[in-house]
Amino acid sequence: MGRYTHPHTRQWATTVAAYDGYVLVTPEYNRSFPGVLKNALDRVYAGWNNKAVGLVPYGFDGGVRAVEALRPVLGALQLADVSAAVTLNLRTEFADFGATFTPGDHQGPTLPTILDQLL
Repeated sequence: MGRYTHPHTRQWATTVAAYDGYVLVTPEYNRSFPGVLKNALDRVYAGWNNKAVGLVPYGFDGGVRAVEALRPVLGALQLADVSAAVTLNLRTEFADFGATFTPGDHQGPTLPTILDQLL
């Protein structure tokens, strides 16, 4: 773990270091992923190294561009991302402006696949 000045960064680094794998849920934002996620990833670089990550993006096209943009970043952090991703479409799987989530039938096997690959 690195040396961090701020208590909140030390706490974040401790949290990241405590796990062997992660599932990142992220929106697609301007054909990428949000800057706050990039900051969270970059801030504690060493804590992510040699671990696995599964991706659950969401957006009007299922968040696929967020995944495309994230994969090189994850590789640079020495995170191994699993190939499967649960891509959630805001048009078809969320109603009432996101208040109601109804996953499509095709989502059923995907999350268990990601979790199996993480383990």
